[in-house]
Amino acid sequence: MKKIIFTLVVSAGIVIMMGCNSQGNTPNGSDATTENKQEINEERKRMDLYIAVMKKAFQEENGGNKFVAVKLDKLVGLSDEAKREVLNELTVLSSNVYSFEDVRNDKTKFEHDDSGKLIRSLGGALLWVEVEEYVNNKSIITGVSWFGNLGAVFPKYEATFKNGKWELKLISMAIS
Repeated sequence: MKKIIFTLVVSAGIVIMMGCNSQGNTPNGSDATTENKQEINEERKRMDLYIAVMKKAFQEENGGNKFVAVKLDKLVGLSDEAKREVLNELTVLSSNVYSFEDVRNDKTKFEHDDSGKLIRSLGGALLWVEVEEYVNNKSIITGVSWFGNLGAVFPKYEATFKNGKWELKLISMAIS
């Protein structure tokens, strides 16, 4: 009986040791924790780019700071949690920051035509980005600050990631 118990304990120990050793590695032999940190760092870089570009577009022109709505579906490469963090970080522009999807039909924020299409914002701005190119530490990206069919700016930037920050160089400006 003692031999059976001893054999079971040793076998369980071996199984546990094998499980512990294999959890930290991905199938290709790399460290999962390192890969996860790289993914988080890349996501943070994208977040910082989108935030910087939307802030800059808003500063160019806006419909007021009563509210800011953001087209979250345009924030390519971000998790839902990261998108929520983008909204949070844009509260420096307005204390009322929303997902556009949540407020698109809010008649206190947007005026619509008879067919339901947006005409203008009511004291706020709708922000989003259009990524033309994103490779490593460079991007060509347009920020949009929309506050009406006849009120919007579309600054296009060449963005370069240097020393932990995005440097934005204006390469063109469209105004509606």
